[in-house]
Amino acid sequence: MKITSWNEIIEIIEKSIPNFPDITVNYIQFRGQADRDWKLEPTLTRLVKGNMLSEKKAKYYEFQAQSEFISQFHLNDSKLSYNESTNPAAILVDMQHFSCPTRLLDWSESAYIALYFAVNEFLDRDGALYIWDSRFYQEKMKKLYHDYVEIRGGDIIGHAKYDVLSIIFAVKKNERLIKQQGAFSISNNILKPHCEMISEIFDDTTSNSGLYKIEIPKELKLEFLARLRNMNITAASLFPGLDGLGRSIRETLILRQWSEDRQNLKKGFQNF
Repeated sequence: MKITSWNEIIEIIEKSIPNFPDITVNYIQFRGQADRDWKLEPTLTRLVKGNMLSEKKAKYYEFQAQSEFISQFHLNDSKLSYNESTNPAAILVDMQHFSCPTRLLDWSESAYIALYFAVNEFLDRDGALYIWDSRFYQEKMKKLYHDYVEIRGGDIIGHAKYDVLSIIFAVKKNERLIKQQGAFSISNNILKPHCEMISEIFDDTTSNSGLYKIEIPKELKLEFLARLRNMNITAASLFPGLDGLGRSIRETLILRQWSEDRQNLKKGFQNF
């Protein structure tokens, strides 16, 4: 669906929150994408799909990237340490944080933080806010596969019986993850977009897959960015350190110009 105002998106978000039977259980995740046409694809999926690789070859590329990261990370961050007992998902979370291509896809437990990422870039394109209630997916998988048990953490990587998708949370969080209330979806199939993994098991179009896409017109992006700023959801609040400072200054200049343009437009109408 495509929204036409701030009030409309607020109503949708607020209606999604009471679906929690228990607010301490993280069933619903949110993701913002600056381009509505992008699929729900991890960075590694986008890279290897472009080369039409086999899944075996894609996993080899992943292994190479992970090996390079593990062999050199200590040169830049002495706080990180891995051993044979380290969960593979924990390594992927650290790689994701440092912009390595991985099979992880970022989500947030906050709808408003996700909305920020739907409107903060590519101002000439419509954005999208995704809402995923993973309970629908888990229940459907149980009906399709009688032996299905929700697979958590890095165990999902080696699962070979059928394609499976799950939400994971970092055991050891970094500052950015905390600020962004981050979570990740992870799949055993590197080549398949996560949106397709969800939709393909719901072959009946009348079924509710639990995945919702709200399109945000490009004309509303700067207004939404300004409103989120009043809620203290900005680059400075979501990205720690100098990275956040630089992004925040850029946002301030863009919003200042947008505000001035709006004021000039109003004056033009008043003088007409």
